[in-house]
Amino acid sequence: MIARLIGEAWSHFREHGFKKTLLSRDTPFLIQFGKYGVCGVLSVVVFMAVAKTGEHFYPEQFSLDLSEGQRAKNLFVLHLFAFLPSNLTAYALNRWLVFTPGRHSNRKELSLFTLISFISFAIGELIPVWLVNSFNVPNNVAHLSFVISSAMVNFVCRKFLVFEK
Repeated sequence: MIARLIGEAWSHFREHGFKKTLLSRDTPFLIQFGKYGVCGVLSVVVFMAVAKTGEHFYPEQFSLDLSEGQRAKNLFVLHLFAFLPSNLTAYALNRWLVFTPGRHSNRKELSLFTLISFISFAIGELIPVWLVNSFNVPNNVAHLSFVISSAMVNFVCRKFLVFEK
């Protein structure tokens, strides 16, 4: 099965070239998932830039000297602030490069996309809070655990609930 997916992706890429493959939404699953991953990485870069900027300007709010509970609360607030620009980046890139819009109106599409992102955000936020409170993990580990856990739900929900199949 994996060999078939790789073969489909390679044939599509050879036939259409890099630019058409990148800009086409009608690509084999493996290419679509790869483009989704790249969009996700760019969204994570935005998320981390906002989070690190917050840590830079308010270092006393994220110090390891704080109690685990207070630092976990502060990280939660910081993640809320980082959510909006990260989500808008993900939406714009996914709509442009990965999924076919048109199942819903633009407003409903963005609303559903954001709702799904917020639900995965809320679920994903439980893990870093638990890791900080239970194991006093560093901030970078907390950020990474949030990103990985949130991303798991998003692809399937976005593909089958928000955008056209």
